[in-house]
Amino acid sequence: MAYGTPDQLYTSADLLDGYDPNDPMAFTNSWDFQTYRTYVADGGTTPKTLDIRREQADHDAHIADALKVFLDREPKPKLVGIMGGHSLKRSDEAYRAVARLGRHLTQRGYLIVTGGGPGAMEAAHVGAAFSSVGDAALEDALRELGTVASLPKGMDDILTETGELGPNHEEIAKQARLWLNKAIDVKKAAPKDGGQSLAIPTWVYGSEPSTPFATVYAKYFQNSIREEALVTQSRAGIVYAQGGGGTLREVFEDTEQNYYAKTAADFTPMIFFDPDGFWQRDATFDQGGAIVLRGLKLDDVIDKVFRYAGKPSATQKVKFTTDFNVIDSVLDAHAPAAQENLAFALASPGTISV
Repeated sequence: MAYGTPDQLYTSADLLDGYDPNDPMAFTNSWDFQTYRTYVADGGTTPKTLDIRREQADHDAHIADALKVFLDREPKPKLVGIMGGHSLKRSDEAYRAVARLGRHLTQRGYLIVTGGGPGAMEAAHVGAAFSSVGDAALEDALRELGTVASLPKGMDDILTETGELGPNHEEIAKQARLWLNKAIDVKKAAPKDGGQSLAIPTWVYGSEPSTPFATVYAKYFQNSIREEALVTQSRAGIVYAQGGGGTLREVFEDTEQNYYAKTAADFTPMIFFDPDGFWQRDATFDQGGAIVLRGLKLDDVIDKVFRYAGKPSATQKVKFTTDFNVIDSVLDAHAPAAQENLAFALASPGTISV
């Protein structure tokens, strides 16, 4: 299979091409999953041949260019990244809180960008999609989504290491179809004039479906390029919902960029957002080692990092809060610098990669 050279960003319809909502195996028949299956068969993160590596790199270069075209428009979008774990359930209060925040920020003129997966990422796009209607419509959508709260466990087992369908693929695909179908049905109820949003997913995690709620998708093979695009293009600030290893990588990639920020204006806001206080407490465990209370305490760590970097005043852009007014004040104060930095990045593509 040739990976192709897209001349524009993908849409949900592109990724779901071949998906029949009435077919129990619909997920595995989608173009998105078939591309993932080829990617795995071709060696995954270690392509088998130089030609495969070149084809994937060519694809990603075209996606990067399409992303630049998307961002290089007037007026320049104010990008706010919303990062968070894929395992957050649609029925969780933390999921609903992220959706409400995504709606609020979209209404205030920001363009939401996420990694495009399930969990907190999907919640942000749901909020954007329902940004032009009243609170009740969003709450109805969240209640309906909550009836199929999560993807099945063991999604990684849907394929073997050689790209063959795994022994439990049928049951996994059936459950994934229910999750996707619910999203597709709810998306149909979203207003036509809902807010735009950008997803930047990767086929490295292609065993999980991309949420269908985003407007456009810059989907990459190279996760490192995708992570760079997520963090560097979120010029107006990044919101961190609760998450795991992937979210932590984004936190500390963002921390590194802010550590080396030359001026206070270059320091991008970091908002740690969670109604459960996830980022301000340590996890607790029972005697058997099982998690009793989830948490990854970062507030002291992040503060000490920037004090060590000689940027104690910059910590005014680091907030652990769920207060929309506080979030608005931090993002709005940084917005002029964010617009200037985005314009510079687009004029000098070698400076900030996409």
